[in-house]
Amino acid sequence: MSLPKIAFWKQILISLVLGLGLGITLNSETGLVSSESIKPYLQWLKLPGDIFLNLLQMIMIPLVIVSIALGVSSLKNLKDLWNLGSKTLLYFTFTTLVSVSIGILLTTASKPGIQIQSEIQNKTITNSIPTLDSKKTEESIPEVISNIIPKNIVNVWSKQQMLSIVFLGMILGIFFLTSKESGTALKAFCHSLESFCLWVVSIAMKLAPLAVLGLMSYAMVQIGFSLVFGLLTYILTVLTGLFCILLFYSLLVFFFTKQNPFRFFNLIREIPILGFSTSSSSSVLPYSLKVAKEKLKLKETVADFVLPLGATINMDGTALYQAVATVFLSQVYQIELSSLDLFLLVGTVTAASIGTAATPGVGLVILSSILYTFHIPIEGITILFGVDRFLDMCRTSVNLTGDLSCAYIMDHIWKEEKQ
Repeated sequence: MSLPKIAFWKQILISLVLGLGLGITLNSETGLVSSESIKPYLQWLKLPGDIFLNLLQMIMIPLVIVSIALGVSSLKNLKDLWNLGSKTLLYFTFTTLVSVSIGILLTTASKPGIQIQSEIQNKTITNSIPTLDSKKTEESIPEVISNIIPKNIVNVWSKQQMLSIVFLGMILGIFFLTSKESGTALKAFCHSLESFCLWVVSIAMKLAPLAVLGLMSYAMVQIGFSLVFGLLTYILTVLTGLFCILLFYSLLVFFFTKQNPFRFFNLIREIPILGFSTSSSSSVLPYSLKVAKEKLKLKETVADFVLPLGATINMDGTALYQAVATVFLSQVYQIELSSLDLFLLVGTVTAASIGTAATPGVGLVILSSILYTFHIPIEGITILFGVDRFLDMCRTSVNLTGDLSCAYIMDHIWKEEKQ
């Protein structure tokens, strides 16, 4: 008699809960174990997660390039590319603006910075985070635009500069679209490469439950509970904002597709959980493509175009977090932001979130440039660092949900246009 097979999403959820419990138990602040005694075992704890992420990241770049290239080449002509691309970019921009606005409104209303101001000022904040490279944030807009075109493909690949990689995939797809005969052999190679990447994904997914258990445990051991409790109002503000974004997605799905949003969320349930445990939209991208095509039954044209693009420039959860963090720290340091400042903050955060690398912790680097713009002490980031990992997990889940909701909506809009 064989044991009943547990559904994959249930395996992920069980691993998440077990990892949470194990991480809390092993945290030195519970008093059950000391930080010194657990330290030698931490790397072993996260080893399955490291292997899982490395497998996915190994094929992330080629998969993004060939997915976008094949997605573009599957369109009938350049006019179709413009129609789908312009609608997708408009959707991404609109949802990001709404997300930033939600974050600013909630933080202005709840004033979490004022509530913990005295507590933070009584603490000695040390440089407990890695040095932020401010040079990366000093490029002018023309330089940013010109740097999208890769001068060295190998260098772009090694540094995972996603906007340049997306551009390379777009150029390759346009070549396939306009030079069908001369590009036949290269296109066949791209199809084979895509198949190989998806095969690697299927192998990696067998490790997913163990990876989630390890990553979740490791994250909880690292988080300091005293700081978590001290920043509780700030955390609740971010979580409330992220929940509002999910409600906003539900309305958009219902309005554009006339489908039950709960059914949509049920079909993609593994993706937010994986995003929560990995904190990396790009790492989960291969499985997002798999779910979009197999469970949501989206056209390959839409899935291959929208999802890699979304993993690169659609960061609604990150944008909301950066808006909340900026207003929060302005309250902590008693820096009043005028109505004009808040308006500029919407535009600044929206622009900054586009092109943010979809990897854990990068949001802090981008946040430093936003704080500098509004003359808020950058060292304030150290206040947030203790809880950033947990919030990074939450906002990554929202980022991934936003990408899939856009692909789902675009699939329906595209179908209507082709009738």
